[in-house]
Amino acid sequence: MRKIRNIDAVFLAALLAAGSGTAVFAASEDAAGGTEWQISKSKTAENLDENMEAKVTLSLPAAEEQLVSDVVFVLDKSTSPALEDQALGMLQNLKEQIDGTGAKVKVGVVVFDRKANVQGFMDLSTEYDAIEAAVRVETSSGTNTHAGLLAGTRLLDEDTEVDAARKYLIFISDGITYMYGEEPTAVDWQFMADSLQTFVGPDNWSSRYGSNDAPESWDVWLEKIGGEVEADDSLYDYPYGGTFPDTFIPPEENQNHANSVDKALYLTYTAYKDAASRYHCYAMTANTNKGEQYVWGPAFMDYLAGGEEVDFTGIQNDIFYLLDAGSQVIDVMGKTDAYDFDFVNSLDALEVTVGGTALGKEVLGENSYGFGKKEDGSSQFVVTYIPEGQEGVPEESIIWDINVPVSSFAPVQLTYKVKLVNPCTEAGTYGQYDPDGSLGYEGLYTNNSAVLYPVRTDGTEGAPEWFGMPTVSYTVEEPDEPPVEPTVTPEAPTPAPDTGTTSRPAVKAEPAATGDHTDGIWMVLLAGAALGAVLCLKKKMKRSGC
Repeated sequence: MRKIRNIDAVFLAALLAAGSGTAVFAASEDAAGGTEWQISKSKTAENLDENMEAKVTLSLPAAEEQLVSDVVFVLDKSTSPALEDQALGMLQNLKEQIDGTGAKVKVGVVVFDRKANVQGFMDLSTEYDAIEAAVRVETSSGTNTHAGLLAGTRLLDEDTEVDAARKYLIFISDGITYMYGEEPTAVDWQFMADSLQTFVGPDNWSSRYGSNDAPESWDVWLEKIGGEVEADDSLYDYPYGGTFPDTFIPPEENQNHANSVDKALYLTYTAYKDAASRYHCYAMTANTNKGEQYVWGPAFMDYLAGGEEVDFTGIQNDIFYLLDAGSQVIDVMGKTDAYDFDFVNSLDALEVTVGGTALGKEVLGENSYGFGKKEDGSSQFVVTYIPEGQEGVPEESIIWDINVPVSSFAPVQLTYKVKLVNPCTEAGTYGQYDPDGSLGYEGLYTNNSAVLYPVRTDGTEGAPEWFGMPTVSYTVEEPDEPPVEPTVTPEAPTPAPDTGTTSRPAVKAEPAATGDHTDGIWMVLLAGAALGAVLCLKKKMKRSGC
């Protein structure tokens, strides 16, 4: 049974959507501090034809979006071969899914030890072997998660041809880090052992906190360490493995200052948060032997992941799929006191395409149409026309049910027609044409609202999202003026010739009136008509009413 979501909010919020343009992926911060991504989508309309009909197209993802994605791996040198295999398996699956679609996935690889070792973008379809070699590269000597994230984010930043919504960063580490900066840097934080010492390594954690357990609250810990890092700035920094600075933190004060592990974790957190504010980011814990000893490291990675389990299947689905089955669009026809658009309720006027290929279509029942077939014989997509006032919908609408996952690399488009049923008859231009609603014109909206109710790739329902609102226009020409009959002036009679005989004197006829007063009247009437037309046209252009 078809499910119709509660759409009261659609009509209350339609005014907010007015004038909005093409909707593409955008990020905003939710209450938990994570990133909430909007779905890429667009709505466009052709201008009215001679039958006062216009084609409207809903597209998922947006019709104009380039089908190119960036995927960057930021890999700890200690990443296990098993995790590398899983990462490469995900890429192989993606390669198979996009081959033949015209889409493109570019892959960059950053493997970090004390510094970031960067392999720039490679085409997944043609350079898979090079990608595999970059993932499996072996390196050693220290761990600097901060440097890895800086390099990975820079790769994404520098590719300006790909939309931010199609950029993905996969960070894999056990979280055990004790350096920071593009050039490995540490803190001269001293402690007492057999003698006064400066030693940089994961044991700095237990030196300060007395154990390798994670803090009770990472939020509280990060706030405290952030204050210490900001207060110290770079005063106690020195190149890792280099000469100690003249200034150092003595043991009696070291509980009040961030050490190398503290600062490395804090800067890793800020770098990850910065990347996640612009791109899709995933923090995956690499389980290592050291992780069993330094418990705070894997716990930190779990914190970056928001406590959620991250796996390559979920990441693959996020990259490849835009929406899951169960998503729905409710589209309300444009109607005000000034104009009225009706849905053209005909199978011939409807089309659904996937990746540019039209699906088979059929009438399912009264006002219901199916497109494409699933393995069980049901329709992949269903469009249902709801006349005004039926099924709890207060305005004339269509409901587009999406019963299969939608790929980010094969746009799904629904095209239908609307008809303006009460066009004006007086001469003038009505409305202004804006094919996607991005110009913010008022009046002659083909639709009062169109709202997507998304189901995300993890099966959860997302918040409603509004499409743009296209506007159309038309012109009623002035009627042809009838020809003006010329004014005929009678000729004066020809005087009789002088015969010398006595007769009445000839009378010279005065010319008949030639319309001097009539011309003045016409000029007044025409001027008044012109002024009225101008005022009426201004009113029509503003309100799109008759």
